[in-house]
Amino acid sequence: MDFGFNLGLVQRSKGGSALRHSAYLRGGRASLANGSVADFSKRADVIASFIARPEGTPAWVADCAQLWKRAVAAEKRANAQEARLIELSIPRALPKEHWVELAQRLVRDLVTRGMVVQVAIHCPMASDGGPNPHIHFMATMREIVNGEFSPKKARHWNKLFFGKAKQIRRQMAQSLNQFCEEKGVHHHADPRSNAERGLPAAEVHVPRWNIHHHKRTGRKTRALEQRDEERVLRAEVACLEEECLQRERELEEARMDAKLVSTKGTIVATQPQALRFPLRNAKPTKRDVHHDTATREIAIKISTDIDLPGPRYGP
Repeated sequence: MDFGFNLGLVQRSKGGSALRHSAYLRGGRASLANGSVADFSKRADVIASFIARPEGTPAWVADCAQLWKRAVAAEKRANAQEARLIELSIPRALPKEHWVELAQRLVRDLVTRGMVVQVAIHCPMASDGGPNPHIHFMATMREIVNGEFSPKKARHWNKLFFGKAKQIRRQMAQSLNQFCEEKGVHHHADPRSNAERGLPAAEVHVPRWNIHHHKRTGRKTRALEQRDEERVLRAEVACLEEECLQRERELEEARMDAKLVSTKGTIVATQPQALRFPLRNAKPTKRDVHHDTATREIAIKISTDIDLPGPRYGP
């Protein structure tokens, strides 16, 4: 079954902000460095939000606002990476009461390595009108040392992620499948890509700020325009594929009908060949007259019951 999984980074060089993203995840507010306020308090799709932290960390770590304010302050470079992002989908078949437990189990490995992780479970409406439950993980880039963020980044964590997206994807899928099996839910997440499974490429993910910009201004960004154009093309391709399948089914049915009619025609053609016709100049005998009458009766009977195929070309 389909398995949604994404890895990412909050990068200043691309306009990212850990404070804003944290507010987005928990459905809250955050004061940004430029004096503006990011307000996501009206979101209705936030199911749960919590902090997962290593043992022995100070109390302020459990406060999202304090956590990311200090994490951002620890980054001095203008192009710094402020946080690491992981997102994965939750099967619709998994009951809602198990979602938080699933998130707690999946985040355990990150926490045991020293990361502080903000976890959020969202469930907006999907494009097909059904639920779209998924989990967000937002991890710090530095360890907590002596009650504060370390002056040095934990670059040894990069070895866990760099070039290992497929490996992490497989591990997450295995953990998800094991959890579903324990809960008695029939689901198997397939970590292979669409290309490996022989499927068309997935729709390009558009960052949510593009949607917020459209709602706020009424104008679509170029990314949204491209996504909508792609959706139209995908719909057209799907219609053409369905039409081709329909034509193939009709062609196969026509072939079967033609084969059946051809088989019936063979019976008519061979039946009269077994009959004996009298010589042209010979005087018919009573036996010949009786035989000729039987021939006509057989021919009439066969031609009435079976429709012979017409000529293959022309009328």
